[in-house]
Amino acid sequence: ILSNAEAGEGFSDIIIEPRRNLNMGILIEIKYAPTFRALDEACAKAMEQIKARRYGERLREDGREDILAYGIAFNKKRCKAVCERL
Repeated sequence: ILSNAEAGEGFSDIIIEPRRNLNMGILIEIKYAPTFRALDEACAKAMEQIKARRYGERLREDGREDILAYGIAFNKKRCKAVCERL
């Protein structure tokens, strides 16, 4: 598990490289939403950032092709998460 690790053209919030499945990788980008209604938009921005800054490149360079990307947004005690396979 790596936090704020350099990846692609920036720094991903969290990168997980499972030891048992060397083909899998997980990217997590976390955003704050100022209101409950803004959770969807914040999740979308997190996913856009993962793609635009090519965070998956770091995992692909390590030979990991099964990559899951999570965009997670928080507002107070509420959160929303979206997931895509890259």
